[in-house]
Amino acid sequence: MKTNSNNAQFMFRMVFSYSTVLIILLIMGVNLYNISINNVRSDIRNQNKLMLQNAIRKLDADLTTMDALAGQVASNSKLVTLANKPDNKDKDYYLLASFVKDDLSVFIHTENLLPIDNYFIYLQQSGYVLSYSQFTDMESYYNSKRMFMPEQYDDWLNKMNDSDYNRKFISLGHYMNKTNSSYLYMLPLKNYTLRDIPAVICFEIDINKLTRIYSDLNLFNSGYLYATNNEGEEAFVLTENDTGEISADILKNLTYKDGLSEYEQDNNEMLVTYSDSEYNKWNYYLVQPAVEALYSLEQYRDIFVFIICLALSIGFLLILFLSKRNVKPMIALNNELKNTITRQRSLQMIVDEQKPIIQQSYLSRIMHGGISSLKELDYARQYLSISTDHRKFSILYIIVYVNQYELQLENSAIIGPNTENYDEIIKFAIGKYFKEEVHIYQPAEREYVLLLSNEEEEEDKQASQKVKEVFKGFHEYLMDSYSIWSFAGLGNWDSDLMVTWKSYQQANEVVNYATKDHIVKSYACIKRDTNVFYYPMELAGQLTNFITIGNESQVLEIFKVIRHENMEEQSQSVNMMKCLFSDIKNTLFKIRFTIQTDEKNKDELKAIDAMFEEHMSLKLCEDIALSLCRLYGNKCSRSQLITNIKKYILDNYNDPSLCLNKISDEFLISESYFSYLFKEETGENFSTYLERIRMEQAVQLIKESDINISNLYQEIGYNNSNTFRRAFKKIYGISPKTMRDVTNN
Repeated sequence: MKTNSNNAQFMFRMVFSYSTVLIILLIMGVNLYNISINNVRSDIRNQNKLMLQNAIRKLDADLTTMDALAGQVASNSKLVTLANKPDNKDKDYYLLASFVKDDLSVFIHTENLLPIDNYFIYLQQSGYVLSYSQFTDMESYYNSKRMFMPEQYDDWLNKMNDSDYNRKFISLGHYMNKTNSSYLYMLPLKNYTLRDIPAVICFEIDINKLTRIYSDLNLFNSGYLYATNNEGEEAFVLTENDTGEISADILKNLTYKDGLSEYEQDNNEMLVTYSDSEYNKWNYYLVQPAVEALYSLEQYRDIFVFIICLALSIGFLLILFLSKRNVKPMIALNNELKNTITRQRSLQMIVDEQKPIIQQSYLSRIMHGGISSLKELDYARQYLSISTDHRKFSILYIIVYVNQYELQLENSAIIGPNTENYDEIIKFAIGKYFKEEVHIYQPAEREYVLLLSNEEEEEDKQASQKVKEVFKGFHEYLMDSYSIWSFAGLGNWDSDLMVTWKSYQQANEVVNYATKDHIVKSYACIKRDTNVFYYPMELAGQLTNFITIGNESQVLEIFKVIRHENMEEQSQSVNMMKCLFSDIKNTLFKIRFTIQTDEKNKDELKAIDAMFEEHMSLKLCEDIALSLCRLYGNKCSRSQLITNIKKYILDNYNDPSLCLNKISDEFLISESYFSYLFKEETGENFSTYLERIRMEQAVQLIKESDINISNLYQEIGYNNSNTFRRAFKKIYGISPKTMRDVTNN
């Protein structure tokens, strides 16, 4: 019955799940339709913007050519002389004008390239008009324009002499009573030379030629192109039909996003594309009816309706088919999941049980100087939650006496609790009196080593006194409550957690000096025995360990301790120093003969052997130790291997075949070991590292070269452009083309 119930429950979940998938497919279909419509709409509008910008550049090029033509005309000395003659009464006036006409004829080819009907030079001093084909007074020239209205001549003449109309499009329709007409564009010649030339060159811009420049822009009958000059005044308007009143203020006050906007006109949505000219800062507004501009969107509507219907049909079939088929595998998967959860909980329990052992292992390595690198120290520090910021560290070595009649004082015995749970009592008392989180290491039964920390700014003597006061309270609590006697030794303080082994040795040594009157002794306060040199077995073992793991900094620290203890804290006799050097030499001898001689190290070993024959001194011992340390360091350097591999990757990142297997073959190591070693040394997987290097090179090529974006993926080692684009967008959030556009802008 229970099995049938489970089957029905899973069947219900299956139907519900697939129905949910079907609903999601529907929502995705609708969203996909909206996204596609928006994308197509955006593409159409961006295409219009690009065509508008291209047309603006064409017109800017023509205006630049007009500037160049004006500059060449202004450089004609005959024209300068002619323009500065106040009237035409001089007998040489007409002869000089004839020469200038001949000079202007050389610009006929340039005129044919421009969107103009004609151009002429108006001489403001004499009131004459000059071109390569005619030379006459302005009134005669104006009247020769048959469609020009005579009553507008004064207005025409005023504009010819008014500098405010320079570099603007002046509609000639004002003088012909015509809405769609050509334009006059005037350039003052004095702006192109240092000499004063009272003349302007006037270009009659043909409306049809101007329209052809913008012929790529589809106005859809009711649309128009509206341009304003740098003062916000209307420059020109291009339309296919009469569009009625143009809403100039509306266009200027719209909010544009990437040069695009829209507004309502007579209940019709109008799309507005805005751009400006880099040449003269004119503003251009392309206005198009949305219904006609976005006509291609209708075909997408039919496609997505079909896709949604197809998704519905497939969804119903999947619900019927998959629900029946997958009930049994789902039940099996559920059972497997339950078993996996049970195993995971069991594994977590094992991990929790092993955690104290791991903590003790890390503390032991810190206390005995078994940490070989700063990276390993940092990992241990994080695992043990030890903060080193502005902190200094010391070791408190505690020994307790708990068995009955174990400790005899004078004529009486200290009676202990003789119970197996004394360890819990001791740790409870430690947690009670040493308020901050303290790390406890137990090297032996009834021995507790505390790793203490304190503010780095506080003096060592004051910090040690505080610890002594706390320990006295701890001692009195155990005596009064449980009749447990305790002694302690306190090592020196040091801000480097790596050298905590020094404080551990000091605390271990000084605890032997504790008495019933002085239950806690500080290493800094004990008197040294001048008849015994300082080189304990523990220090010799640590020296051996540090040399064989290639840790030079710790080797130097050991010799610093030896020098301080034997030469600064006490003055040893010559014989004592010889014995000290002999013991250190024996330690180094043992290490030396663990190294086998080969072709690579024979010269170094020969030099070290020669050093053993020299007159022994502490400095010579230190040099021998460092030489041995370097030999071991070169022998076991993993970081150098990774450094070589990283250089190889940087040199070959553009090789599409670069992979884990190829590098393993190149450096003669297994794939699994390389993968582990690379992650251990760099903190990231090989594939992640390679992808990051390739992406960094791609960004550099995009920003600093003109490489074609479509070929970029081949330059950085990808076989497929789609794979490259997906990886690039995942990291930088934009496509390579967008980054190129942003960089160029």
